[in-house]
This record gives sequence, C-alpha cells and structure tokens, in this order.
Amino acid sequence: MIIRKATAKDTPALEILFQLIRQSTFTLRSSDEFQIGDYQKSTAEDEVWVAEKIGEIVGCVSTYPFDKFIHNLFVHPKYQGQGIGSELLKIAEQNLSRPMTLKIAMDNLKVCSFYEKYGWYKASAHNDMEEPYVLYRKD
Repeated sequence: MIIRKATAKDTPALEILFQLIRQSTFTLRSSDEFQIGDYQKSTAEDEVWVAEKIGEIVGCVSTYPFDKFIHNLFVHPKYQGQGIGSELLKIAEQNLSRPMTLKIAMDNLKVCSFYEKYGWYKASAHNDMEEPYVLYRKD
C-alpha cells in the first residue's frame, strides 16, 4: 500500500469513492443525498492523502490544517479492517498540530471505538445541529 498526497488526476476516482462510502455508511439517509461533486465541495480547502493498492485508490483522509481538523477519513468497504484507516489517521495526525479535532456523525457512531483506540476522546455532542455529530479531540 502507498499513501501519497492526492493530485487533481485523483479527483474522478475520489468522487466515486466518496459517494460509495457515504451511501454505504450513512444508511439512515437517502442515497440521493450523496452526489458526484460532493468530494470536491467537501475538500475544497483541505489537504488530502490517498491510500492506493495496486494502482487503485482505496481510501483517503482530508485535513483542514488551519483549524487542526480531520475532515474526512474513508476506506472502501472491501478494504476495511486491513489497517488502511489506521495508516491514514497516522498521516493526518503527523501533519496537524495539537489539539486536533474531528466530527463523527450521529449516524456513524460505530467508528468511535476506532478513534478511541488511538487516543481520541469525546469532547462534546451536538444534537441540535442539522446534521448531529460528536466532536472528538486529541491533545
């Protein structure tokens, strides 16, 4: 596996991956809610790294360094459980100063244990938002 900075040539593959993962993860939402073009909107100001296996992009992480924030971390469903998410998280943490934060959508709380394993902790919950989330932090 190779982890590298994303380039503009990666955008079409990342758009497809981003849509696929969001549709398979956020099953309580309508799949119509997730469109091609969402990746570019979501990561417009982010630094993005991709995980690549045998020439295929299988995951990505995006960070917003100004806020020390991990914005997105996704791994293709068929590659989950192989350490790819851990490696992407590691690269994000290496490139952000502390304290760092990230949000976990309330309809994706199963990933909390993943982050907690790496020293992240629940800082606050935001149920009153349009898209409720839990804010995690690492000092």
